[in-house]
Amino acid sequence: MTQAEHEWVELIALDELPTDGTGRALELAGEQLAVFLHEGEVRVLGGVCPHQGALLGDGVISRGEVTCPFHGWHFDLTTGASGDGLEECVPVHEARVSDSGVVEVLAPPKSA
Repeated sequence: MTQAEHEWVELIALDELPTDGTGRALELAGEQLAVFLHEGEVRVLGGVCPHQGALLGDGVISRGEVTCPFHGWHFDLTTGASGDGLEECVPVHEARVSDSGVVEVLAPPKSA
């Protein structure tokens, strides 16, 4: 699917994102997302840890990775790859901040 077949969807106002290394757990069209503001950049990951289903948006950022709040698994904020050398990873979603200061994520089009 090309970017042209996707649409930008509003998630949260940028000023509602914490700046203390924590994030927000949000839901979009039935999918959990983890939204972070890290080093001035918005990062949006799939919001569920593949280990035991913890919400990654409730995790804490350290060294460019989010730490799962349940058992400490780590996922890179840029690639979604495991920082622990495991095969499991989480999806990374393209995000931007609109001119009005709202975080938007690139989402697939709605079904007809």
